[in-house]
Amino acid sequence: MVVRSFPRLRPLPITIAWSAGDDLLWYSVENGHHRIRVNDCLRRASTGVLQGGMAHELCHVDADLRLGPYPRQLASGWYARSHWRRMHEERATEVHVIALGYGPQLLTFVRYARKLGYSFTREHGLLYPEIRRAVQGRQPVQ
Repeated sequence: MVVRSFPRLRPLPITIAWSAGDDLLWYSVENGHHRIRVNDCLRRASTGVLQGGMAHELCHVDADLRLGPYPRQLASGWYARSHWRRMHEERATEVHVIALGYGPQLLTFVRYARKLGYSFTREHGLLYPEIRRAVQGRQPVQ
């Protein structure tokens, strides 16, 4: 996935690890090292489910690389403090996931997460019907 869709990430120190927590997946940068944590409840998930979630998180890493250190720090602060900013970034991330061709996997991820009891709002990204329509090519995502 990294080689095909995220070649800029190849030289980066990225750790992907199982972890406990409230979120299904989350991304952080610690001392220049990028970390993606995957909730233990996804251990039995299919490859498609994991690819959908991982594509989303890798899009966050890729977006961070487009910023310099200071703008990245500002963006992180805005993300933490602003509901609107968080919603905008998450939705833009999922539009990018779909543009890269991982829309079906993202749809599978959301479906699986819903079965686990997670719900998604605009703050988390695109809504399920928006992803489905985009994947089916019926309506462009905005």
